[in-house]
Amino acid sequence: MNRYLRILPPAFVSCVCAGSALAALLFPPAAAAALLEFDEYLQRAEAARTRGDWESVANQFAQAINHPDLPGDGATRSMVNLEYGRALGVICQFGESEKFLLRAKDIAEKSAAPMFSVRYELGALSVAEKKYAEASTYFSQLPPLIAQDMRARSTPLLVADAYEKWAVALAALGRPDEAAARRAEAGKAREIRARPLPPGTVTPYGAQCPK
Repeated sequence: MNRYLRILPPAFVSCVCAGSALAALLFPPAAAAALLEFDEYLQRAEAARTRGDWESVANQFAQAINHPDLPGDGATRSMVNLEYGRALGVICQFGESEKFLLRAKDIAEKSAAPMFSVRYELGALSVAEKKYAEASTYFSQLPPLIAQDMRARSTPLLVADAYEKWAVALAALGRPDEAAARRAEAGKAREIRARPLPPGTVTPYGAQCPK
């Protein structure tokens, strides 16, 4: 079990296994009274991400993902797994990070939720791990999604980052012409006048490995 799931009190720890659905959680009244509202964990995670404390981000999403009031809609469940996976990747728990990112992808696919973010993050994690063939596969799926996804359309700098990371993967695979084409696409995206990305939007995978 991931060590961030072990931080939860025994009354509401539930084993989360790769490839399986989140287990139903039953809480005695005293434990339930001690819980924060589901949205409060999300707010705490956002505050921690803004100040660059990704271990706390992982902590908050570990509790949100096990919360008895975790919404049942696919988009929210995919988002919570995605954000938990991102945080784990920053603190160098790469295997667990991929596990939860893939879970976010599976949930999104089954519920017809937006797919840009999960494929982008899986590609970015793969670049950080130098798994360039996998990264290129994930990034190659992004262009048709960009036009469909509201988040992608509203954050051209994130699209630019995706193309730049894709170019890194292609260059490492010995495909310089394709890498140059992706860098050109990144340049076009960066020419669009856009607000700077909020802190933590681009996941700094591997930046806060435990010492």
